[in-house]
Amino acid sequence: MEPNEIMGRSREVIRAQWHELLRLRSEVLKTSDPEAIHDLRVASRRLRAAVGLFEPWIPSKSAVLLKKRSRKLTRLLGGLRNIDEAILFFQAHTPTGSGGGYQICRILSEIRPGELARIEKGLKAFDVRQLDRKVRKATAGLGKVPITGSEGGRLSAYFSDSGIRLFQPIHDLLPLATTLEQRVSRHLLRIAIKKWRYFLEIVAQVLGADAAPILEQLKEYQTTLGRMNDVAVFGGVCSNLDLSRHERRFVEAALQAEDVLLLQKLAELIEQKPLTYTFPLA
Repeated sequence: MEPNEIMGRSREVIRAQWHELLRLRSEVLKTSDPEAIHDLRVASRRLRAAVGLFEPWIPSKSAVLLKKRSRKLTRLLGGLRNIDEAILFFQAHTPTGSGGGYQICRILSEIRPGELARIEKGLKAFDVRQLDRKVRKATAGLGKVPITGSEGGRLSAYFSDSGIRLFQPIHDLLPLATTLEQRVSRHLLRIAIKKWRYFLEIVAQVLGADAAPILEQLKEYQTTLGRMNDVAVFGGVCSNLDLSRHERRFVEAALQAEDVLLLQKLAELIEQKPLTYTFPLA
């Protein structure tokens, strides 16, 4: 594929991510739908990943501001997402005929409107016009790549090197992930897999390649590791709530049981579907 076609597709990827982020922002402001909130958070990460990948060809100030604002948006949405997921978790794990868990869900539901109001304020303050100008500058910068054969080789090498660099932490952390005490390693593995997945999604679009098999595999890992991270987050959220001793025991037991099941699932996943380095080609 010629360099001008690669960079043309790269521009379209960034523009598409930006427009999707704007669409989801509008949807969240209109509906406050939990799924839209989650999707907006993912869109902010994908935009940041795309800008980061093509940063060598983007004006520095534009790249820095876009990454900073998209990261701020990701963090803004995190608290409400954690509350919603915690409510669903404890509703699903409440013992039949027991009041345990209902107090937790009630308290979390009472916290939600305040968190939602904070998000709405942040989304309204999100400077769409300024960031749209930065996106235009960023994508204009991608059009300044010299159209030469040697540049095409440099682009291919850059993509390949980026993929190897992003996979290296996964390679290093996988052997540690199934050890019970290695919570930090699993947390870092989750982040590394997420970054590699976004990279592969972008490169597959740019090169017109089929990365569906590895992306589906990474999604399985990300789901399991993400749920393990949720368990830790739920514990932190509940530690700040005014709960009875009975409910605290319920919380601890439910989270511990879920952690054990997820660790077993992760071990099976690593054994049955081991991750190996791959690079999508057209």
